[in-house]
Amino acid sequence: MGVLKDLKIADLEKELRATKDEAAQRLIDMDSEKQEIIQDAKVSAAIAMYKIQLQMAAEAQDPSFDKSTWDVEDWKARLAELEDEDEAEDIPMLEGGDADKDQGGEAGGDGAAKV
Repeated sequence: MGVLKDLKIADLEKELRATKDEAAQRLIDMDSEKQEIIQDAKVSAAIAMYKIQLQMAAEAQDPSFDKSTWDVEDWKARLAELEDEDEAEDIPMLEGGDADKDQGGEAGGDGAAKV
């Protein structure tokens, strides 16, 4: 009777270890998946910001575009969500800096990004 009890305890301990190992592996997998989702979201957000920046650069080069329609403050807020606020403040195009320097000398240099 004692031998059967010991075998049953050994089987239960083995099953418990297997369950703990499986749970630990699932936690690791979930964490990896979470990190991947977060990274994908960051990449998607960065791509969206670059598309907006390209659109604004194209608009800055178009002499017929009404630049007063730009929502520069919204752009700064969205950019600050992705980067440090200090980096967001350093973008000359948003600060009304010299557009010639930002666009390789072809953007017009008239402060096209100013609102």
